[in-house]
Amino acid sequence: MYIVSSLLVVLDALVASYVIGFFALNLWFVALSLRAVRRSLAGEDVRPAMGRVQDTFLPQVTLLVPAYNEEVTICESINSLLRLRYPSFEIVICNDGSKDKTVDVLLRQFHFVRTELDYDEQLACSKIKGFYEVRGPLPKGLRRLVLIDKENGGKADALNAAINVAQGEFVTSMDADSLLTPDALLLAARPIVDDREGVVAVGVQVGISNGSLVEDGRVVEMRLPKAWIARFQIVEYMRSFAQGRVAFAELRSLLVLSGVFALMRRDLVVAIGGFLTKMMQAKIGLEYCGAGAHTVCEDMEIVVRLHRYLLDKGLPGRIEILPFPTAWTEAPENYKDIGKQRSRWYRGLLEVLNYHRRMIFNPRYRQIGLFSLPYQLMFEALAPIIECAGCAVLLVTLAVGVLSLKSLVTFLAFATATNLFLSALSVMLCVYSERAASEGGAGLALFRYERLRDVLVLLLAGFVSNFGYRQFLVVWQLKGLWDFMKGKQGWDKFARKGFAVKPS
Repeated sequence: MYIVSSLLVVLDALVASYVIGFFALNLWFVALSLRAVRRSLAGEDVRPAMGRVQDTFLPQVTLLVPAYNEEVTICESINSLLRLRYPSFEIVICNDGSKDKTVDVLLRQFHFVRTELDYDEQLACSKIKGFYEVRGPLPKGLRRLVLIDKENGGKADALNAAINVAQGEFVTSMDADSLLTPDALLLAARPIVDDREGVVAVGVQVGISNGSLVEDGRVVEMRLPKAWIARFQIVEYMRSFAQGRVAFAELRSLLVLSGVFALMRRDLVVAIGGFLTKMMQAKIGLEYCGAGAHTVCEDMEIVVRLHRYLLDKGLPGRIEILPFPTAWTEAPENYKDIGKQRSRWYRGLLEVLNYHRRMIFNPRYRQIGLFSLPYQLMFEALAPIIECAGCAVLLVTLAVGVLSLKSLVTFLAFATATNLFLSALSVMLCVYSERAASEGGAGLALFRYERLRDVLVLLLAGFVSNFGYRQFLVVWQLKGLWDFMKGKQGWDKFARKGFAVKPS
């Protein structure tokens, strides 16, 4: 009995150490992110001015827009791209075998005509059924508006097909249901102009559009959604992007660029084999991931593979992220859809860690192998397992009398309070206002919620999400683990409601 009691005490200590370690690391992340956010806002990076001398040297960019069953949101998304302020870009939409009227609404709305294009199949993909292009007048800066119609092969496959048509020096990965601010490309290109050889990819903060009003493809008024499940996700996004990813970028160890919108150097994307699909033929891709490899987390996998390639080859390369939102996406508002989404994300994380397991704890890969990948393993991949096992251990120690009820309640209160504290810090970081000299002292913030009530609601959402919502997500993550162990590779896409349009 003594041995059992001692073992339980040790396990209790490990659970407590895990929680304290997570809190300490994330508190450090908040401090790093605050420094980056203040620097960005004080420098007014959020307000680029077209016509600067540096704009002459902006790279040409190809916006890759994979679309599968997006008839509800595709036109608003493309309209937001047509309003981009950028000197030289093109848009390549790739319909990935949609079963709805995605192609029909695009042809009708933008007057595409069937054509033939130069198609350099550097990256293998599913069969192409046809090419279309807009032949009429295009907005200033837009060089081409192209539509590819192909058989279904998945989002990564559609991105690869679009890359085969692309002519830009940089390409974007993005979602067909996302909206971009008019200055999104100018903002994302700024780090590239500042360090043309060093920066190989740029990601952005992503905002949730639910509840906000959209006009002509732009978010014109920020509002909170009525559904609490969407409010929970806003807080999650704030923690993930403004707190986590900005801090990892400060540490030169960022592993995830959201598929909603990110820029990457096209030549490097091609060199590493493009986005991961079962059809991959590139030597590097096959060497790293193996033949027939596939993931539903293509946005993370390609960043990890890019890091691995650069470090293996001894090439310079830095991945940056903008702390302020330049892209907006629609979040699911029912529990079944969000459960399927989080299960897929978790399964994708496990797939990426499995494919690149040789990097973990490997000093050859510097901070990627020694810090960011181990963090993903310990505090993301193993988190739901440790959380469930930790609860079981605490209950057993309580049952056998090793742990008192008072101690258990105190620990659970501490864990809940730390999680609430991190959520509150993330919300305050996102609404924090930095004084801008050029506007007579007016403040700039990452998210402009005009009403104090909205900020208070988000703080409350960070608290309420600890009771039920968090546990619900853990259950779906465990389902993702089970699906990973079974080798499931489906996407489980959820239906979109469409953006809320501002009344005229």
